[in-house]
Amino acid sequence: MSTKLFVGNLSYAITEQELRDAFAQGGRTVQSVRIARDRETNRPRGFAFVEVATDADADSAINEWNNKLLAGRPVFVEKAQERAPGERPAPRPRPPGAPGAGPGGGGGFGADGGAPRPMGPRPPMRPFGAPAFDPGPQRESGRRHNTKPDRKGKEKKATGRPAPEERERGKWRWDGNDDY
Repeated sequence: MSTKLFVGNLSYAITEQELRDAFAQGGRTVQSVRIARDRETNRPRGFAFVEVATDADADSAINEWNNKLLAGRPVFVEKAQERAPGERPAPRPRPPGAPGAGPGGGGGFGADGGAPRPMGPRPPMRPFGAPAFDPGPQRESGRRHNTKPDRKGKEKKATGRPAPEERERGKWRWDGNDDY
């Protein structure tokens, strides 16, 4: 009777052949290896199932590989638990616009049962053949659009402390103490 092992915290770069070779060390017979992949992106999900021939092989694989480094990561190995037939986890919510999100494959329907999302005000329609960008009224040619208006007063803000030249000329009486 074969035994299926769950192997978690796998490196995303590991291949099925590398996993098969690692678990076949010590004379174990590996019958199958399946790395779980994401349905939409086909990227590895970070865990796999390894099927070995006997319970003794499973126990020796767990003792050898649990909390040991495999491809640079400490892996978690245990006997896989069978799922009851018909028992499936609830589907995880999809972001709006993602494939499979709501009726018709997404595009504005959320995970809340297909209610449309509020879109906000729409920009006005432009006539056919009109340019996509309307520059608006022309400004002076030498001026940039995002410049700040000129300051009316060019003087600096007065700080609480006099400048050294003002102290020397006697415009301020300052004894050098900063405590006021």
